[in-house]
Amino acid sequence: MLVSTYHPLRTPHEFFLWQDPNDPRRALLYLSTPGYFGGSLLVTDISSAREGVFREVASWSTAFPDPGTNDDLHSLSVSPDGTRAYLAFLTAGFFVLDTSVLAKGLPAPAIRLVTPLANRVRWPGAGPHSAVKVPGRDLVLTTDEVYGGIGPDAGCPWGWVHLIDVSDEPSPQIVSEYRVTPYNEEAYCDEVSGERNVGSSFSSHNPTVTEHLALVTWHSAGLQLFSTSDPARPTQLAAFVPEPLSSVATEDPALSSGPDQVVMWSYPIIQDGLIYVVDIRNGLYVLKYHGPDEGEVASTGFLEGNSNLSDGS
Repeated sequence: MLVSTYHPLRTPHEFFLWQDPNDPRRALLYLSTPGYFGGSLLVTDISSAREGVFREVASWSTAFPDPGTNDDLHSLSVSPDGTRAYLAFLTAGFFVLDTSVLAKGLPAPAIRLVTPLANRVRWPGAGPHSAVKVPGRDLVLTTDEVYGGIGPDAGCPWGWVHLIDVSDEPSPQIVSEYRVTPYNEEAYCDEVSGERNVGSSFSSHNPTVTEHLALVTWHSAGLQLFSTSDPARPTQLAAFVPEPLSSVATEDPALSSGPDQVVMWSYPIIQDGLIYVVDIRNGLYVLKYHGPDEGEVASTGFLEGNSNLSDGS
């Protein structure tokens, strides 16, 4: 049943849902709105959505002193208490905002930088696609998404994970990377076929994290589950790559038109100890994890990467 319809001031791309832990009746949508010079971030109070009331309470943008090729806000996450936002700004990099005034519900809220732009974290390639804070630790996990194709930001070696230390928020630092071998190694690109390079993607996409585990959808490499216990050495613990359907109505030209017909996509959802994940070509999968730190999954009532609706927050 349709409850209500909201037409934002600007066209959104992705969103993060934040529910006030002190007042569950209050909720904010943090919307990335790439491509708009007047603002990259739009925040809307949806507390009265059932009555058809949507209040756009804040907008934020910035100009980068040293622009990249695609400086758009792709995605973000917000700390459970609502005081910090962690931004995945593609070639502009990763940095942190202070959103305390929004968490408090103050009038005319002004969002401010915590990380000076000169200190934002950047690396070659497409840049951060998603950024999720690891609960209970000064650590943020980012993913890069790279499609199949030809060019500097397409095809092999695709995209992977960075772990970022945010103990000093004004000066975050990359701690390590997690790649899927051999697909994300530059040496592999010398032997990858043209069909796979253009029509497949062995790239990270969306993450959900517990205190010591990361669950990341990885397009053709399925669901990757790895340990962040030692943030300097993330270690694979499990992977699930489904058997693809024999055929579908339409293949994605950049993700499944090559030899690989697996396209894991969604933020993994943990509910009552089970993992729910969507492959946009092959469907929904429900999984159970057995391995190190399995209790962090088994004891979780609900957790996902693009909201703070978690019993583990």
